[in-house]
Amino acid sequence: MSSNESIKNEGLPSSVWLLFIAIITALMGMGLIGPVLPTLSTQLGASPSEVTLLYSSYNIVMAIGALITGVISTRLGLKKALLIGIIIIGVFAAIAGFATNIWTIIGLRGIWALGSSLFFATGLAAMVTVAGVSKTKSIVLFEAAVGIGVAAGPLIGGILGQFSWRYPFIGIGVMMVIVFLLLFTKLPNVKEDLGTKSNTSLKEPFRAMKNRSIAVLGIANSLYNFGFFTLLAYSPLILGLNPFNIGLIFLGWGILLGISSYFIAPRLEKTFGTIKSLYVMLILFTILLLVMGIFTSDLLIISGCIIISGLLFGNSNSLFTNAVMTTSPVEASTTSAAFSFLRMIGGAIAPFLAGILTELYAPNTPFIVGSCFVVSSIIVIVLNRNYICPKSKIKSEKPEQTLPKQTLSKQTLKVKDFMISNVISIHPAAEIKDLLKLFSKHNIGGVPVVNDQNKLIGMVSDGDIIRYLAPKDYSAHDFIYNILIEEGESEQEVLNNKITDSIDSLITKRKLYYLNDNDTLEKAIQILSQNEFKKLPVLDSNKHVIGIISRGDINNILMKMLVHR
Repeated sequence: MSSNESIKNEGLPSSVWLLFIAIITALMGMGLIGPVLPTLSTQLGASPSEVTLLYSSYNIVMAIGALITGVISTRLGLKKALLIGIIIIGVFAAIAGFATNIWTIIGLRGIWALGSSLFFATGLAAMVTVAGVSKTKSIVLFEAAVGIGVAAGPLIGGILGQFSWRYPFIGIGVMMVIVFLLLFTKLPNVKEDLGTKSNTSLKEPFRAMKNRSIAVLGIANSLYNFGFFTLLAYSPLILGLNPFNIGLIFLGWGILLGISSYFIAPRLEKTFGTIKSLYVMLILFTILLLVMGIFTSDLLIISGCIIISGLLFGNSNSLFTNAVMTTSPVEASTTSAAFSFLRMIGGAIAPFLAGILTELYAPNTPFIVGSCFVVSSIIVIVLNRNYICPKSKIKSEKPEQTLPKQTLSKQTLKVKDFMISNVISIHPAAEIKDLLKLFSKHNIGGVPVVNDQNKLIGMVSDGDIIRYLAPKDYSAHDFIYNILIEEGESEQEVLNNKITDSIDSLITKRKLYYLNDNDTLEKAIQILSQNEFKKLPVLDSNKHVIGIISRGDINNILMKMLVHR
């Protein structure tokens, strides 16, 4: 949701860049072990299916763990959830470095994945939350951080893996210590604004999966991940190279992934739209997997395909993530949890299936099967394309309201021509502290109060809060210090009690002014000029709130009219 008053600049807060660095470091663990998979297979006597279980166990726990991230983050706050995830990653990755058999590592990798799940999904929610109005930018930046982290991981894993397969695991533990200290000392406490909801239930991700857009995109991404993780987990085993050279190949893959996530995907989406861009990326990925299936024994072709696939992965991942985050009607943490669960199911099955297929049939079989799953992803999108167009992007990411020239040239402007249609509102049962959070997050001073049918009940402003909290016999500007203290209570206790009162307490019996969407600019000016309030809600014929205008909006429109004369 957005308002002209909340859009002051397009820059990202420093907290976003801090999370960007932390995500890069934490996500190195995803690709750090890739270069040492052949070494693990040789030195521990593990079969391809056993070695690829390091990815399958990781992904299945990430999928299941994603379901609890919303509950943890809303109760602990995003910062604490991130720190707990980092501790789990670092401790169990380091312990795995001292294991003596493949099954112990598989088990520890699964526990390690619980921390990754918490960090991964919570990191996305945290970045979206602290980014404010730059939601799309933060999502793209998150995917770029993942790409850079995954790119740097294999290189570091390859360098350390030359000396021992244990060193990459221990190296992850060391890096997590650095990330923990960085976030603990520099990241402010971040808690996602949930409007009128104070906590997230364990049932929320399951309820979110009933939403058609989340379900469709999650299933499509899961099918796509069959191909993604087949390439990521299985291809190191067929390269026949040492850890360092494998790391170099995947470094190129990760660099292209990061570049495409941040620079190319947004341009593709803007130029061609989400659906068409996904079609192209998935079709190209299908062709690439078929080429790898046909030329499996050709080292040069396989290496080139791995590197090129980074370009496709970066675009696809960013398009999928941005689509689900912008179409979802629920808060970011719950959307992340539901989507991560669905998308990682394919990533859990694919690596182990690739190992089984190569043992039962031939080395090229996993790539052929993976391409079939990607085709299935395309079919799911084709059949449900009407549910995955990110319509909210038009509303929430437009930095400035513009009017068509033909509208400006008319003598009579209608309210619907310049109202803010993406309305921030609140329910009367919400608490005053929830209203304060809305004002702080969106940098606004008033919102309409609506019932469950989105019908207008009243308007509340920051002035209403001050007047309510202030004692009746004292001036409003001293309300914090002059609150009437009951016997035995401190000022802070009284204030804490008052801010938990419902919004109903703020609504006064004064006459309620509003506009209809077909009212004129002249009428809006007349009402605002004759009354002290700064905002007016806009209603449709059924008395539903469909927009809002402010004095600032009126001034902007008048300036545009003067400029175009």
